[in-house]
Parts: sequence; C-alpha cells; structure tokens
Amino acid sequence: MEMEEKKPGCPILDVDGVISGGKQFDLDITLPEDNRDVIYGVIKDCFKEPVSDAVVKLTEIAYDCGKEVRKPIGHTFTDKEGEFVFGPLCPDRHYAIQIWANATKKIKICAKCHHEGKCLKGDKHDKCDCFIGDKKPCFDDKPCDDKRECCE
Repeated sequence: MEMEEKKPGCPILDVDGVISGGKQFDLDITLPEDNRDVIYGVIKDCFKEPVSDAVVKLTEIAYDCGKEVRKPIGHTFTDKEGEFVFGPLCPDRHYAIQIWANATKKIKICAKCHHEGKCLKGDKHDKCDCFIGDKKPCFDDKPCDDKRECCE
C-alpha cells in the first residue's frame, strides 16, 4: 500500500491498494497538523430542544465591484442532536447559512464568537444581514437608535 500527502500543509491523503481474497490491512495513519476551518452549530427550537433533520445551506459571500455575490457551497442535515458541520472551509472568506426546519419560517441568524482568538464571527458592516424580522442590527460601539432588541 502506498500513502501520499497531496500538498504540504493540506491533510488530504490517498491510500492506494487492492483488497482481495479476504485479506485485511491494518494501517496506522498519522495526519499532518490540521488548520482547516469549519462551521459547526446546533439548531434548537423555541423550547431549546434540538431540531433533527433540519436543512442547513452554506453560501459564500463575495463582493464584485461593490456588489454582493452569493455562491452556494452545499447543504447538510442536522443529526438527532440538532448538530451540523461544514468544512473544510477556505480562510479569510465570508459565509452565510440558511436553515429550514419542518414548517418553520426562514430566518437570518447572527453568529457571534464566544472564544478568544481566531473563530467564526460577524463583521461590522453598514449593511448587515444578521437581523431577524424587522429588528435593526446594532454593534457594541454603535447603540441602536430605537432601542429595539438586537442580534446577540
């Protein structure tokens, strides 16, 4: 059997070989350091219960001459614990997710970082997609004018 790493720093491995005649190969594979980014989340209903089999769609957001361009990347379903994951993702790119669960409405959500260091978090923009319904987005350094509840 032959094992080859595709690119330096990129943990994609090819394992080539033919298994025939009831033979078994025992392999110990050591992966290189993995610095890939992922988006992981848990979908819960209004009672804080996990939602299984919800559809979660990932879209990359790019800007071409100031115009927003959304490119669908893929979709997945939540497991019985309401969990989903997308990855590996390219660094330094903007992503959005959309969620559909049973007969519920499509909503926009905010992702906020609760950890120090590098992690997924929203950027501060004049145009914000991270509000629910007609609630206005606001940021810590810029309070909402009308004092309505904002994304948290």
